[in-house]
Amino acid sequence: MSFNKFCMSSYLAFRYVAKEGIAWKDGVMPLYPLISQRKQIGVRDAGQILEVLRNLMGQICKDQSVGILLSGGIDSGILAALMPLHSRAYTIQFHAENAIDESLRARAYIECYSLRHSIVQVTWEDYLESMDILMLNKKSPLHPVEVGLFKAASTAAADGVRTLIVGNGADSTFGGMDKLLSRDWTFDEFDKRYTFVKPATVLKEPVPISSVYEEYRIDGGVDICKFLKVVHGRGIIQAFNNAISSAGCAIIEPYEYLFLDAPLDIARIRKGESKYLLRSIFQQLYPGLDVCLKIPFARPMDQWMKNWNGPSRSEFLDNLDASEFTGEQKWLIYCLERFMNLFDGKWA
Repeated sequence: MSFNKFCMSSYLAFRYVAKEGIAWKDGVMPLYPLISQRKQIGVRDAGQILEVLRNLMGQICKDQSVGILLSGGIDSGILAALMPLHSRAYTIQFHAENAIDESLRARAYIECYSLRHSIVQVTWEDYLESMDILMLNKKSPLHPVEVGLFKAASTAAADGVRTLIVGNGADSTFGGMDKLLSRDWTFDEFDKRYTFVKPATVLKEPVPISSVYEEYRIDGGVDICKFLKVVHGRGIIQAFNNAISSAGCAIIEPYEYLFLDAPLDIARIRKGESKYLLRSIFQQLYPGLDVCLKIPFARPMDQWMKNWNGPSRSEFLDNLDASEFTGEQKWLIYCLERFMNLFDGKWA
């Protein structure tokens, strides 16, 4: 049985199937976490955000088996500052030449608040070893973050951690995606700018994915903040939930329990102050440290995928030139093909 063409196009464009209820094929329905039932708390300024986070973290950390995934950025850094002394923290370090190393910055947070720090090294071999089990659990190909998260969560589980705190939701709620918020895009411009891999450049029978954007069309443009919170955010939540739950841990995302009950100051973001409210909190919690502007969860895919020659399945264009794609784009194409190979005939 052939695979659903919308699912294939949507995964390439958004890194997940952006509409629920559509199966890849009979018996292969993507698994989505329940997010609509969360009770959210409105916040208007930095003081309210910090107060709500303190209360949330105090409730969460009553359980001694809680740890945190700690990057080099301010989102998880803020949460780390609200953890009890000697809590466990895990930082992912990708093993590749010239790979961005967030562990040095994370260590500065650790030293400020006396947490127990573990650095989890992730290699391409880890991807090859873990991809299939994660795809079997998810019933869908992966977001590039999932293997690293799975290894970090597995390490935490081996240490007795049963719940991991992560910093998801801060970017989409508090204006962290400054490049996407940098201008007023037309509808067509934003479609082109956000789409990760254009399905028509890869698939023989691509399906238009503009319907996913249509819900967010406003006056010829796009409600970017809403799009990022819903479409982008849902894919990230799905990926984190799959990776961490597959390792046997529960996941808590404190920022996802907050909503900004005031207009986001787009002009301020465009002047260079992305996440201005969280910056203020970070500076209060870490008065001796500069705000770190980093590439989010930068994976060394350009190195890992540099020798990949492209897909061979019949669904893909013949003689596809892999050199025309970035490492991240190659990964999406590679993962899609591997997923279809894995599930071919499984529930025939």
